[in-house]
Amino acid sequence: MVPYTIVISDAKDHDAGYRGTRAFWWLASRAGSYSELGLYWFLVEYFGRSAVRLLRPSQLLASSKIETEWLFVGLPTSLSKQHLSRIRFRRMAVYDSTDAPDVDFGESDREFLLSETDLCMKTWLDRRWETDYTVGLLPIKRPPINKLRVAIRREALLDRVRRRPRDKSFDVALVARPTGDVARNPRVAWLVELQRKRPDLRLWGGLVGSSRWRRHAAEIVDEEILQRLWMGRRKVGFFEYFAGLSRSKVSLAPRGWAPWSYRHYEAIYARSVVVCSDLSDIELLLPLPNEGVIDVREGESIVPAVERALALYERCPDIGRHNVEHMERWLDRGAYSRSRVELLDRFFSFLPVA
Repeated sequence: MVPYTIVISDAKDHDAGYRGTRAFWWLASRAGSYSELGLYWFLVEYFGRSAVRLLRPSQLLASSKIETEWLFVGLPTSLSKQHLSRIRFRRMAVYDSTDAPDVDFGESDREFLLSETDLCMKTWLDRRWETDYTVGLLPIKRPPINKLRVAIRREALLDRVRRRPRDKSFDVALVARPTGDVARNPRVAWLVELQRKRPDLRLWGGLVGSSRWRRHAAEIVDEEILQRLWMGRRKVGFFEYFAGLSRSKVSLAPRGWAPWSYRHYEAIYARSVVVCSDLSDIELLLPLPNEGVIDVREGESIVPAVERALALYERCPDIGRHNVEHMERWLDRGAYSRSRVELLDRFFSFLPVA
C-alpha cells in the first residue's frame, strides 16, 4: 500500500491535452513549477517517491482499485462518488493551492466532498475565518530545482571570496509589476508613497513590465515619480533580484492576491528586515520570525514602518543572521529537508487524528 495519494486538481486543463499525459506530469513532478505540487514535493522529501502516489482524476476511473492511508484531493475537482469507489483510504483531505481568499471549491461538488472529509488545506490560515470545516496548512511550493537554494549558496560563496558579507548599500528593496487594478495595487502604492515622502532613501528595484503596463501605471502615477521608479525592463532575473535584496537593509513584501508571498522568505534569507502587509491573524506552515518582520495594517502609511525597520537594522545589525537561523529550524538553505523533522511534525499537527 502506498501511504500517501495525491489526486491533483483537474481545473484549467490539468487533465487534458499534453497535460493529460503521464510524461508531462512525470517531468513536472521532478522539475516543474506548479504550485499545486508543493504538497507532493514536501511528502516526497520526507518519505520518498515510493511512498507518494500522484494521480489525475481520470486515472482513478481507468485504474484497478487502489489503497492508501491518506488521500489528498486538489481543488477545484471533478471528483465524484464514482471516482472514490476506485480507492480505499483511511483519511481524506481536500486542498486548495490557489490565492483565493478562502478555500475555493470552484465547480467541485462541495457537499459531496465535505460528506467525505471535514479537513480542507490552504497555504495560510486566517484566524478570522468562520468555516464549517477544519483548516490544515498546506506546504508552499519548494520544487526540486530550487532557485532560492542556489541563490543562497551563490551568495555564501561570494561572501567567502569577499571574506565578509555583502555590503548593504541600499536602504529598501522592492521589484513589482503594475498589474491588475493599479490604483489598488499595494506594491505600486508603497513604491509611490516612498518616492513622494522619502525620496532620500536609496531604493533598489522599482517597477518592471511591458510598455503597455507603463502606460497603464501612468494613468494614476505622476510622470516624474514614474520616471524614477520605472526600470525600463520587462522583468528582473531571480539571481539578480536576490542579489539586490542582499544589498538592501529593508525588503518590502506587500500582499498580492494572498496575504503572504515568497518574498517574505526570500527577504529573510537575503538578511533584510521585512516590511509586509499585516499578518497578525495569519498562520503559516513556515512561521516567520517574531523580530525582523514589521507589519503594516491596511490603510496605514508605509513610511513609519520602513523607518522603524531601518532603525532596527542599525540597532541590531545581526538581526538578518538571527532570522536566517530561525528559518533554518524549518528549512535547509531554503528547501525542505527530511533532517528538519520539526516541520513535518508541525504539518501533521494541523491534521486532526481520526
